[in-house]
Amino acid sequence: MTTPAAILLRYSPAPADAAAIERLAAEAVARYPGRFERVDANRALDGSHLYLYFWSSDPAMSDAALAGELAGLADRQMPGAARDVLYLAPVQDLPGASRGETARYHYVVETDVRPEVAEDLDGWYAQEHLPGLAAVAGNIRARRLVAANADGSQRSLACYDLTTPAIKQDPAWLAVRATEWSGRVRPHFQNTRRVMCERVYALEPGKGAS
Repeated sequence: MTTPAAILLRYSPAPADAAAIERLAAEAVARYPGRFERVDANRALDGSHLYLYFWSSDPAMSDAALAGELAGLADRQMPGAARDVLYLAPVQDLPGASRGETARYHYVVETDVRPEVAEDLDGWYAQEHLPGLAAVAGNIRARRLVAANADGSQRSLACYDLTTPAIKQDPAWLAVRATEWSGRVRPHFQNTRRVMCERVYALEPGKGAS
């Protein structure tokens, strides 16, 4: 399993035009052959957000010009839709207990990372939190990525591909969230956003769309 980076187009609210999302993914893959290994779109269950990821293991993904070009394509397909563009660098990528199953849901936890607690938060995710949640049945893949904020701090995104949104009520999931280390780290989260999404579209070049 590769550990891809991503360019994320994050919309709020989620655009209503599902066909435009599909056209955008197809256009990006055609325009940049071999660059993307996967594109997937994830719509918040309450319609508040859409997370549209362009995944790639190509180091050129870090090129700000590419992110700008993708944003331009997006604006032509979905004019007027409010969106942010984030380059996400991979930090951690773990197979889940249900790896190999179809990911119908996607859960995202975003937070700003204060520099003075960054080391503790990194250790918590790496040693306890991400491995613990990955081990819960229904979790297909667990990963963490970071983006740079304008002030030089980091925006952390923990992303989980899931078989069901009900996993958040699973006792095993709740136990991982209730540890002493979790209780120490979580109060330092800032500008936190937790979003449960349905995967509404996925495209893998050479394999087609789903």
